[in-house]
Amino acid sequence: MEFDQKTIFHPKFWLTLFVVMHTFLFAIWYILGPFMATDADMTKYLEEDIGLSAELAADSTIRDAFLEDGFFLGIMAMAIVPPFLATAWLLEGRPQTLMTIVCGGTLLFMVTLGTYGDIAIAGEDFTPDLIMGFAMAGATIYSGYIRLDDA
Repeated sequence: MEFDQKTIFHPKFWLTLFVVMHTFLFAIWYILGPFMATDADMTKYLEEDIGLSAELAADSTIRDAFLEDGFFLGIMAMAIVPPFLATAWLLEGRPQTLMTIVCGGTLLFMVTLGTYGDIAIAGEDFTPDLIMGFAMAGATIYSGYIRLDDA
């Protein structure tokens, strides 16, 4: 088996890899958070990671709001999984090529806004783990782009 660009950058591989990573490294934890996090876990998180005072962090209304927002974020994150899987496994030829580029653009949009939020809004540093999202988006877009002439 020869490994050329079209073998390595196959839409099925990159779209499925994104879905697996996105689901199990990100979305599922937001969905499961309300069911797994104890009040003590949430209080510690709100104090240490978010920077709330001990009084606010111990407020059950604030804890519940953070869990609810996280759960909603997880549900929204999971909402993009079916179109990515459908593009990978139900489409072929030009429709798959075009939808792969659209899916990669969606991923790039999400990663760009997420990185902006982390750095510009939250004041965090640019860390190497942020690069992974841009690399995944680029590889997904490229896997569709190199097939435009074939389809």
